[in-house]
Amino acid sequence: MSRTQGTILVLDIGRNVSVVGEKEEKSFFQSARECAARIIERKILSQGKNLIGIILVGSNTTDNNLAKQFDGAFKRIQVLDMVTPTWQMIRQLPEQPTNTKGDWFEALIVAADYYKNVLSGVKLETKQIILLTNFKKSVSLDPENIEEVLNGFTDEGYEVSVIGPDIESKQFQDNESVQLVKQFIDSTGGVTSTIENIMKYDLLFHRKKLVKGTPWNVDLSIGPNIKIPVSAYVRTRDEPAVKGWVKSVKDPVTGKSSIYESVTKTKEYINEETGQAVDAADKVAGHLYGQKIIPLGDFDNNLLYQSGVKSLTVYGFTSADNIQWQNLNGDGLSYVFGRKGDKKAQKVIRCLVECLHELNLVCIVRKVYNNNNLPKLNVLMPVIDTNNYVCLSMIGLCYKDEIKQMSFPTTNLKKYKCSEEQVDAFKDLISAMDLTDAYDDTFDDTEAFPVAECVSPSVQYVLDCIAFRALNPDQPLPKPREEIMTLFKVPPLLQEKARKPLEKLKSLFTLTKVEVKKRHNKNLMDIDQVPNPNLQTDDPVTPNIPKVHMPAKEQIVDGIKSISTINPIEDFKALQSQNKDLSELTTGMIKAIESLILNNIDGKYNKALDAMKHLRMELVKTDPTDYNNWIKKLKTDLTACGKTEVFNQIVENQVSFILKTENSLSTYEDEHSHEESQLFENDTIPNSTELTISSDVLNMFDD
Repeated sequence: MSRTQGTILVLDIGRNVSVVGEKEEKSFFQSARECAARIIERKILSQGKNLIGIILVGSNTTDNNLAKQFDGAFKRIQVLDMVTPTWQMIRQLPEQPTNTKGDWFEALIVAADYYKNVLSGVKLETKQIILLTNFKKSVSLDPENIEEVLNGFTDEGYEVSVIGPDIESKQFQDNESVQLVKQFIDSTGGVTSTIENIMKYDLLFHRKKLVKGTPWNVDLSIGPNIKIPVSAYVRTRDEPAVKGWVKSVKDPVTGKSSIYESVTKTKEYINEETGQAVDAADKVAGHLYGQKIIPLGDFDNNLLYQSGVKSLTVYGFTSADNIQWQNLNGDGLSYVFGRKGDKKAQKVIRCLVECLHELNLVCIVRKVYNNNNLPKLNVLMPVIDTNNYVCLSMIGLCYKDEIKQMSFPTTNLKKYKCSEEQVDAFKDLISAMDLTDAYDDTFDDTEAFPVAECVSPSVQYVLDCIAFRALNPDQPLPKPREEIMTLFKVPPLLQEKARKPLEKLKSLFTLTKVEVKKRHNKNLMDIDQVPNPNLQTDDPVTPNIPKVHMPAKEQIVDGIKSISTINPIEDFKALQSQNKDLSELTTGMIKAIESLILNNIDGKYNKALDAMKHLRMELVKTDPTDYNNWIKKLKTDLTACGKTEVFNQIVENQVSFILKTENSLSTYEDEHSHEESQLFENDTIPNSTELTISSDVLNMFDD
C-alpha cells in the first residue's frame, strides 16, 4: 500500500495581505511566506514520501484547470504543479504581494479539482489542503453550492487546515468567511492555528517522520523443545541526522555540482614483495594471525566458525541485580511481543513477563540477526505498562573484555561523613530543581526536557546548516539559533528556586582550592644553572667575550612581511609604499599568483587574474621583459599540468603579454605572432629525446 502524503498549500498573495498592522512588525504576507517555506523545508528534510503543491490566490496570472472550463470564474488563481518538495520550490515563492485580490473559497475548489482530475492517477494516503490567508477578502457565498462542496470534500477524504489569524477571537465572530471555513475544518477533520503558534511550536524543531515499525520475526527458544513465535520492534536507536546522502561531483572548471556524474574508481591487488598488480583471480583468502597472514584453502573454510541461522536462544536466567548499567551495550533498545495474530504466543509471553517481574529475574539470550551473522549477547527484561502493553525489552550485553573496571577511593570514611543539615540542604536543592515543575502557568506543560520529546541539539543544528547551505550557497554557516541554545540552559524558574539552596550549601561546605604541583624532571639540566669556570663572578665587569653580530630584525610594514595569497594586491601596495625594489616585488607577486593558480581546487581564478592585472599595469610603465618571460614560462607549465583553460582565461582578461604598442621595450608586436612563434618553439624542443635512450644507459648516469 502506498504511503505517499499529499499536501497543497493555498497561499494568499493578494493586496489584502500586504498591509502591516500597527502592532505588527511585518505584514501577513511576509509571515505566511516564511511559514510556507518552513513547511516545505520540513518536508524535504524529513525524507518521507511527500508530494507538495502550491496554489497562489490573488496572483496576477490565472492558471488552473477550472478557469479553462468556466469562462469568467476562478480568476487570479495560479496552480504550481504537485511534485516532490525541492529547495527550488522555496526559491520560487513570490517575494512581494500583488495589487489584486483572489477568492480563497474558489481556491479550495481548485485544490480539490487538482486532486481529483489532474492528480487522479497517483494513490495518496492523505490529501491535505492548508489555507494561509487573513480572511480580509470577502467571498461570494451560495448556500446550495456550499453544501455541495462540503459533501464533496467529505466524500473524497480531503482534510482542510487553516493557518492565519486567531479565528476564534471576538473580531471574527461576525465574519461570514470565517464561519464558512470553520465548517470546512469541522467536516473534514482539519485543524486551525495562528502563524505565531505554528512557527513557535510545531515548526520550531525538525521532527522525524512517523513510520510504521518493521518487526523482526524469530522464534524465542527455551531449551530443546520450547519455541515461542515473537516479533521485536526497535524502540530507540542511534541514527544519523540525515540518511541516504546523494553524492555529487563538483566540476573544477564551472564550479557546479552534478548528481549524474561520478568518479571512476578502480580496485587493484598489489603484491607487497614485488610491488606489482595481481589479477583478482589469483588472490587467495587468508586470516591475519598476529602479524602473520595464514592462507585459507577450500577445506579450511569448512572448519571456520559458523554462527548458524537466525535465532534468539535463551541461555538461562539470572537476578536482575546482576545486570548493571555498565554491562549494557548495543546501538539501541527493542521491545519483544508475541507474534501478531498468534494469541497463544502472546499469552505465553505475558506469563513469562509476569514471572520474571515477580521473581526479579532477567533472561540472557544469544541473538543472531540473520543467517551466519555475528552472534551477540542480549538481555531480556520485563516491561509492564498497565495502560499500554506487557512485553520484554531487549538490549545488548557487554562481553568481559569490553568492560573497563575503574577503581575509586572509598567514601565510607569519617572525614567524608555529612551532617544531617548538609544532607537536608542537598535534598532541598534537588526538590527545587525538579524538572517536572520547571515552568509556570504561562506554558502549556510545566515539565522541562520531557523524555521522548526532547530533541537533539546537534541533529537540529546539522539540519539547519543543510537548509541554510541549500538556500544560501555562498554565505558562511550561521551560529546555532537561540531555540537550540536554550536546550543547554537551565530554565529560569529553576534558577530562581535553586538560588537560596545553593547559597545555603556554600555556607555549609567550605571548599579549598587544591593546587596541583608541577612535576619537574630532575634528569634534565638547565644550562643556565651550570657554573662556567671561565667567568669571574667576583668581577662586576662583563668578561671579554667575542661579540656576535645578530641579523637586524626585518622591518614589517603594517604586519606584512611578504606578498601573501590572501590579499596580494594590498600587500604589493603596502610594500611599494615603503620604496621596496620593484624587481623584488615582482618576484614575490609572481610566486603568489602561481600559488593561486597551481594550488587551486575550486576552479575560480578571479583573485589570481586581478593580481596579474595589477602587476601588468605596474610593469607596463617600466621594463616588461620580466613579465613577458614569466608569461611564456607560465604557459608551458600550465600546458604540462593540464590547465590550458586557465591560460585561455588569461588571454580573455587581457593580462597576457605586454605588446610593443604598449611599451617600446617589448619584443611582442601582437598576440597572433607570439602564438605562432610559441607553437614553433614547443614543437622544436626535444622533450621526447629521453625516450630513445636505453634504460641501461640511464641507470649508469644515475649511478
